[in-house]
Amino acid sequence: MKLIINGITDSSYIDFENKLESNIKEDVKYFKLRDMTINYCQGCWDCWVKTPGKCVLKDDYESILSEVNASELITVITPILVGYESSLIKTFSDRIIPIIHPYIEIKHGEQHHVKRYESYPDYKLIVLKDEFTTDEDITAITELYKRKMLNLKAKLIDVVCVEKGADLDHVINGI
Repeated sequence: MKLIINGITDSSYIDFENKLESNIKEDVKYFKLRDMTINYCQGCWDCWVKTPGKCVLKDDYESILSEVNASELITVITPILVGYESSLIKTFSDRIIPIIHPYIEIKHGEQHHVKRYESYPDYKLIVLKDEFTTDEDITAITELYKRKMLNLKAKLIDVVCVEKGADLDHVINGI
């Protein structure tokens, strides 16, 4: 199974979303974050201590988290906003912490969390560019995701940059 996490914050990419939604296959779970109620991580660490592997916040994120490790691929879609991923994707990323242990191990001279589960999904990042997006923005987000994947025990298998108004068939067919 595959997950698509749509972090588009408004209707500025409506053509992309419409085309994407009309082409979703049976083995794909699709989450449009702006239509969901997802609270910010409170940093309480209960997901590590009181309810290991589960967030104590009761909101729509529960349905996403329950699908994460059942997935082979998570495709994250985000516009670049002020040089960064959307706030919706940032919240998604913050709330995924229950999938790892609080314990730390040293790997290649760096501290990283210990795996909670035997396997983890791969990630694909689709970055939606506008006229203000720079190459430095793309590099920064790509490097950020590489670092996130280290702690999430996952692989970033692809980063696809999409310009507004570009032909989207190859992007959508690749999801």
